[in-house]
Amino acid sequence: MKIFIDTSVLSDLKLPEVADEIVKRRLGGDEFYLSAITHFQVLWGYSSAGLSAEKYERLLEVTEMGIAPVTRLDSEEAARMKPKRGDLLDALIAACVKRHDANIWTSDKDFLKFLPKARTRLV
Repeated sequence: MKIFIDTSVLSDLKLPEVADEIVKRRLGGDEFYLSAITHFQVLWGYSSAGLSAEKYERLLEVTEMGIAPVTRLDSEEAARMKPKRGDLLDALIAACVKRHDANIWTSDKDFLKFLPKARTRLV
């Protein structure tokens, strides 16, 4: 199974809750991804706070988590979703998830506007 992890799950508060499960599921054959948008948001957060991204980088390494680019097709799909201004990035991430025929783990209920409930795990 392909699973995208949203920024909201990678926060210092949520990450400890799911890190072990991510590692176990990766060992079981699941593939984990971040959109390039999520990767940027996480790195920006650490940088803005003056914190080290060491734990995050270690998670990427241990889980062999891929970084999926946002493509022209994703942009076109996201535009067809007609998101509100505040949901633009979520729509782009959702389009990337759809293109990969994947699920997403998130704490952001707004993803349910763009992805079926069966493809969205709220954590």
